[in-house]
Amino acid sequence: MGLHKRERPRWDRFRDYLTKQYQHHFPERQIYFRSRGVVRFVSLSPRFQSISLAVAFTITCWVGIASANLVFGNQVIERKDKQIADLREIRGDLHKQLVTLQDDILNRTQTLQQRQEMIDGLLARSKDAMLGNLPGKAVAQKYPSFDTRPGEAPLPIGGPDDLDAPVFKPLPARTPDMRKKDQQKLPIVLRGEQQSSASDPLSEKLSELEGMQDVLIVRMDTQVRSTIDRFEQALKIAGLTTEKVLAGSRPLPANQGGPYLPLVWNTFENEDQNKALISLMQNVDRLSLLYKTFERAPLALPVDDFYISSTFGGRRDPFNNAPSFHSGVDLGSQQENAPIFSTAPGKVTFAGRDGPYGLMVEIDHGNGFVTRYGHMKNIVVRQGQRVALREAVGVMGSTGRSTGTHLHYEVRFNGTLLNPVKIFKAAQHVQAI
Repeated sequence: MGLHKRERPRWDRFRDYLTKQYQHHFPERQIYFRSRGVVRFVSLSPRFQSISLAVAFTITCWVGIASANLVFGNQVIERKDKQIADLREIRGDLHKQLVTLQDDILNRTQTLQQRQEMIDGLLARSKDAMLGNLPGKAVAQKYPSFDTRPGEAPLPIGGPDDLDAPVFKPLPARTPDMRKKDQQKLPIVLRGEQQSSASDPLSEKLSELEGMQDVLIVRMDTQVRSTIDRFEQALKIAGLTTEKVLAGSRPLPANQGGPYLPLVWNTFENEDQNKALISLMQNVDRLSLLYKTFERAPLALPVDDFYISSTFGGRRDPFNNAPSFHSGVDLGSQQENAPIFSTAPGKVTFAGRDGPYGLMVEIDHGNGFVTRYGHMKNIVVRQGQRVALREAVGVMGSTGRSTGTHLHYEVRFNGTLLNPVKIFKAAQHVQAI
């Protein structure tokens, strides 16, 4: 209690000090003003002054704070505006990238589709040739033999035996393993400029499809060239050259025309890939012409179960024993009234009697190939008639300059005589395609 009494005078002194300071700074003041000769004044009490000062201080602080907020707020707004502008710019860039990506995907997709249509078209054009679907292939499976002769009877129109005449052995058909070997795996060549990372699965898939098309093109070209080699080898066996055969296989197509506009090769970005596609197209075109030639070529056999009684080329004439040239091959048969068949589809250009040929039929097969069938007993077709492959044209006989029943069979290409035996051997080679 005594301590509380000692502290109280100090608090009173402090309060008295504040009171004196307040009265010193805020004494009562009068503001005088004179109007029309009359002097008046307004008294400003200490309380009014202190309140006014407090109000003024509050307003000043408020104005300062508001100004500061305004200044700093503008800076914040500027920063926000800049951020918004940056975001808009980023959004614009992203939009451009998206549009570019969409255009690229669209272009690549369209290119893939167009290229696939082109590949499908090339595959359709070359499919029959690569599969060996030749009309005469299935019926060119029997070949002449020198072992099936009718006892000791003289061979009709045969003359002396030609010991060098070839005896044919069928070539083995191509097995699936052989075909698989022809289609051995080749390296995938992808478009280097458009290889995509795993973060872009769509582009990666497109690149994968492009790579698959590249491989397909190379494999197709390899198989097409392999088939071309076999066809050309068959032509060589038949005594023909590829260029000679193809020279007459490119007639101007009917009902076509227009200005020449060269094709710009921009299917691939890689020049090597463009060259591969061009190579495939050129080889498919060559294969198509060869296949068209072999479609019309007389690859089938004109008689079933026959033997060769006289070969093509030089021989002694059977009537006067003088050296002579035999323009065809004589085919005998142990079958009575053996039917004679057309060896390829074509048009009958002659059907009747023709001097030493006797009853003879001539068929134009197109692409320069013509066959003749002589010494027949009777004819079952007429001139101008179109005949199919292996359609009967007559019966084996011995009319004309003949020593016995047989068929004189000739093959001509663009007017040049060919050895039918070589045609038989070429047909045997075609079986392996």
